[in-house]
Amino acid sequence: MKKKTIIAIILAMALSGAGAITFRGYAVEKEKQETEAIVLEAKAQAVIIQNEQDQKIINFWNDKVYPGVKIMGTDLSGKTKDEAQNILETVVSEKLKEHKLTVSAKDELFPLTLKELEIEVDSTTLANEALKLGKNLSDEEKLIWIGRPQEEELGLTFGYNEEKMAEFIKKVTLKVNQEAKNATIKRTGGSFVVGKHAEGRVVDEEKLLKDLKLAIDELDSDRVVEAEIVVSLPKITSEALEKIDSQLSVYTTNYATSAAGRKYNVGFSASKINGAVIMPGETFSYNKEVGPVTAAAGFRNAGVYVGNKVEEGIGGGLCQVSSTLYQAALHSNLEIVQRRNHSMAVSYLKPGMDAVVYGPYLDLKFTNTYDNPIYISAYGDDNNLTVAVYGHKADMGGYTYKIFSETTSVIQPKTVEKPDPTKFVGETEIEFKPVTGYTSKTYKQTIKDGKVVKTELISQDSYKKVDKVVLVGTKPKPAEPKPEPTPVVPPVVPPAPVVPPVVPPAPVVPPAPVEAP
Repeated sequence: MKKKTIIAIILAMALSGAGAITFRGYAVEKEKQETEAIVLEAKAQAVIIQNEQDQKIINFWNDKVYPGVKIMGTDLSGKTKDEAQNILETVVSEKLKEHKLTVSAKDELFPLTLKELEIEVDSTTLANEALKLGKNLSDEEKLIWIGRPQEEELGLTFGYNEEKMAEFIKKVTLKVNQEAKNATIKRTGGSFVVGKHAEGRVVDEEKLLKDLKLAIDELDSDRVVEAEIVVSLPKITSEALEKIDSQLSVYTTNYATSAAGRKYNVGFSASKINGAVIMPGETFSYNKEVGPVTAAAGFRNAGVYVGNKVEEGIGGGLCQVSSTLYQAALHSNLEIVQRRNHSMAVSYLKPGMDAVVYGPYLDLKFTNTYDNPIYISAYGDDNNLTVAVYGHKADMGGYTYKIFSETTSVIQPKTVEKPDPTKFVGETEIEFKPVTGYTSKTYKQTIKDGKVVKTELISQDSYKKVDKVVLVGTKPKPAEPKPEPTPVVPPVVPPAPVVPPVVPPAPVVPPAPVEAP
């Protein structure tokens, strides 16, 4: 067979087979398409059915709280707004009221329950929030939440009585707060007894309020809130007073010849400054320490300088105490801030050594320039007034001090006669008693190891003289009246006595004899 014939036969056979295959493939493809259409339609129907079911589920939860929503551990799942609000007002509110906090302040514990603060749950707001939770999600997300719920703790909204909170904080402060109390010192039996000081404590109320509000908002069970306390030391501490160990100086003046009122005032004024403590850098005021000089304050009448003479007045003798204190302060080298001498010399100290006081204008002030406190001791025994300064011995640095004055001039008073027309000639009266005037210089010597290392002028003073003034009468005496003549009275002659006549006695007649019958 020829080659071309064979090829033709093979081609014919191939064409015949391909036609058969094409027909069968078409039938299969058509069947497949019909099946797919059915499946798609079934799927569409299933989706529609599923969507309807999902929507029913979503709609069911529309007016209910989604699963897993809790407030203070209380489950609100599936509750309507009213049901949730009722639970909040009962179960949750009671839980909240039982919540307890504790404030710790200076080793004291102060428990606080929210019930004491009259706490109130905002049930309406909370119920709305619980109901709205998850409602803004897509349907798919909603279904996931509903189908596979997870716990969702909703924050609590509540209010409380601010006044009750303030009352609680006040209770804490009343128990904890205290004013700083100075240490005390008393000299007994030649030694000092020091009483302990007390530190001041103040609760920081603003911070405590802030911390309490934060603890309440966090609802941390059994939370302990530490109150912040501001601690302060008093001006005078026991440690400072314990440094007082020695007498730095002492000075004595005499008032034995004073009148009773003046003696009383000297002792009374001394008691006012006795026990005074002057801290380092502090300035002592005599007038401030003594207080009002009045009868109501306890002072009595005694001689005081008024103009050019001595008159009775409240507080006479006060200046002897200030002058003696002035000398004690100088001898302990305290810094004198204010001092003035009397207008006229005093009898208890030399010129230049005194210190007049008259509140509020004239005062004695000095400053403690040492590193430790000083203590003033003052007492009078109706004869002698003694003022001593005590402090820390080392503060003196081994120095002692001597105070002395020199009178630079003496101004003698004169006697002046002053006519007085209100007095008769020959009558006199002393208006002003004579007072000698002086000028003086006062020095301070600094001594160490028995040697004077420094001498300094500390004051120059003058004291006025007062002339003796005698009032002399110039009024003429009136003429004495002439005596009137004494009238002559004739002598009185007494009448002659009347003598009664003498009557002789009657004769005695004897009785007649009695006869017998």
